[in-house]
Formats: sequence, structure tokens, C-alpha cells
Amino acid sequence: MKRLSVVAGLLLALACAAGYTGIIRPVVSMLNVDQPDAAMVRLRQVFPDSLGKDRLLYLMELGNLARYAGTHPVAQAALLRADRLSDSQRGVLLQQEAAALLTSDLALEFRGADFEKVFINYGLAASFAAEGNYEAALVEARRVNQKLRVMNTDYGENPNRYIDDAFVRYFMGALYEAEGELSDALISYRRALQIYEGDYSRNYGVGPPERLKTDLMRLAAATGFESLLSEYEERWPGLQWENTGPGGGFGEIVVVLEAGNIARRREVSYPVTTESRVFNVSLPAIPAFPRRFVTAGVTADGASVPFFLVQDLDAVARQNLEDHAVRDLLRAAARTAVKAGVARLGEEIAEEASGDSTVGQVVGLLLSIAGAVTDRADLRAWLTLPSQIHMARLRVPQGAWPLTITVNGRAYAQPPVSVREGEMVFVFVRKTL
Repeated sequence: MKRLSVVAGLLLALACAAGYTGIIRPVVSMLNVDQPDAAMVRLRQVFPDSLGKDRLLYLMELGNLARYAGTHPVAQAALLRADRLSDSQRGVLLQQEAAALLTSDLALEFRGADFEKVFINYGLAASFAAEGNYEAALVEARRVNQKLRVMNTDYGENPNRYIDDAFVRYFMGALYEAEGELSDALISYRRALQIYEGDYSRNYGVGPPERLKTDLMRLAAATGFESLLSEYEERWPGLQWENTGPGGGFGEIVVVLEAGNIARRREVSYPVTTESRVFNVSLPAIPAFPRRFVTAGVTADGASVPFFLVQDLDAVARQNLEDHAVRDLLRAAARTAVKAGVARLGEEIAEEASGDSTVGQVVGLLLSIAGAVTDRADLRAWLTLPSQIHMARLRVPQGAWPLTITVNGRAYAQPPVSVREGEMVFVFVRKTL
């Protein structure tokens, strides 16, 4: 029996299916060599469950790849379906919960992390903004407001660390400004500042960009909030905000740089082998590592401005997983208890049927092996999201301006961008780090 237990332990060590990270790896590899169209084709080929419990994840990946490929109708259709599906995923599905207790959380439908649900609407807003449809983009920005309110209501007194998104608030403010809704833009910028100075600095190590402060002062002046402008001038003495933003014969190009690949989840397993049983607890984890250094800038009309960090999705994803660590551990413990009970029951039934205790012990061990091998960490996550997001805001005269974007020393030429006086134009770029 001891030898059989050792063999069981070896089988458990070898039973490492690729999981979602392995399935999506060739898709991300194509994306990393600037082939989003080929990545979409590959996604359709390799995705195992595009119509079942993983449909939300499929739609999220497809929509993001289509957005990167510039096929915005496909991106918008996929992400709109993802948004509707996400909204409909409420309550507990007892059949799936029972299956998860007997196998793993992979039996549950994918519902996504809170930040992933918010980024469905960011993806939609970015797609509409890339087409110049700021009105539709703002509809998605307002959807973010609704989602965040619902999330905070649902969590009550036990919120996750991700309760609002500073970058999305800043992006919303820029969209409001592009539509001429300056009061709403100022409100969004102020909310972004509050989140950057609070949760984002504390939890993710991302403080408020200097450019956000400039935008706040500029809009406080433009909307006639003299007391607010005076408050900001006292807080940030010497910060020059005049002659920034659109107007006065100039337009503005807002470049959003989505850089790198979001950190993948890893499986951490804790196998325990006894003389007659094999148990295994597998949990998802994202290892802590230093933020990848990015230095980037954009040039047009002979003028250059640097990009500034507005979002660290690696940190957000890692903290989100840590927020759920206790819940995941409790679920794993319950699952192990159920599987131990099944093995014990099987042993008793086999022994009674055969009249041989050895047969019962073998059956009990084999059932425990099956339970251990099927205990897999849930590694499903939206893996075509970027690792970091940076922004740059470049003030240019009216005209059509070719852009050069430099990321960590490598220059990338972009097609000319046409800008009218007083207008804001959004450009979205993805680059591999």
C-alpha cells in the first residue's frame, strides 16, 4: 500500500495540464509580434469552451484582440455581448457548485474579477474613441460608474482593495473634455486624483501624474472655480498649467499606450501523501516582482512629451487575487473534506461488497488519487490585457501630424493624425515590453 501511495504521489506531480495560461500562450505570442489578426484566428482555434461556461472569457479576449487589430465593429460586438453576459451572471448555480466541490473551481462559469468587468467598458470606450465617436464612448464611461456603485453596494463593509479605478476616471475625464462637458470632466479628474492619492498609492504604488494636476488647474480656471484653482495653486506651487490642453489655436493628441502583458496566474499545489490517501490543494497565485521599467515618449511637429504611468494592471490583478485568498483557501478546504468523504465512503462500500479490507483500501486510495489529480487551481483570467497603461497629451497646431512613439529606446512610426483647433483626438497603441 505504501508503494501504491508513492506511485500516486508521482502521478499527481505529473498531472499538470496546461490550463488556460498554456492554451492562450500562442495567442499572446502572436499579439506580441504585432499580429492581432492572426491572434484572433488562433484564439478561435484553441479556445476550448467559447459557447459554454467560459464564454465571457472568450468574448473578452476576442474583443480586445479585435480592438488591437483595428476591427472595431467586431471588438464592439464582442465586448457588448461580454458586458451583457457579465451583468446576467448572478446568484449561485447549484449544479456547478456541486461539481466544483468534487473536482475544482474550473467547473464554475467564468465571471471575471471586478477590474476585468470594468475593463470591458474601458475596451468599448477606447474602441469608440478610436473611431472618434466620443458620445458612445461616454455611454461606456457612465456604465463604469454604475458598475462601481453596484460593486461597492454588494461588498458592503468588506470591500476589496479595488473599489474604484483611477485610470478609468482620468480617461473618462478626458472623454468628457473632448465632448466639451468641462464640469463633468473636472469632476472625473478630481475623483481620479482622490483615488491616486489614496488607494492607488497605497495598494499599487501608482501616485497621481503631474499632468493630472495640470489638467485640474486648467479646468478649474476654465469652469470659473477660482477658489478651487487657488487651492490647487497652494498645493502645487510653481506648476505651470497655462498653455496646456486644446484651445488658443491648438488641438491635443491624447495617446494611450498599453504596454506589455498582464501577469499570468500560476498554480501553487500542496500535495500530502499518507500510507492510504493522497490529498492535494491547488491555489492560484501571481508572484510578486518589481514593476517593469518603461520610458516612453511621443513626438509630433518637432515637439516631444513623455508618457506617464496611469495604471499598473499587474499590481491590480495581484492584489485582487490576494483579496480572495481566504475565500479560495476555505473553498479548497471544503473541497478536500468532500473528496476525503467520497474516498472513505468508496472504501467502505468496496470492502463490504468484496469482504476484503485490502480491496476497500485500494479503492479508497484510488478515489483519493482521482480527487487529488482533479484539484486544479483556476488560472482563468483576461490575458490579452496589458501589464501597464501610460498616457501622453501633446498640444499641436491644427493640421495632420505623423507621430513617432518611442518605448524603451525603440521608435515606432504612426500614421498621421488630423487635429482641428480646440479638438482632442485619441490614439491607442499597444507595444510589447
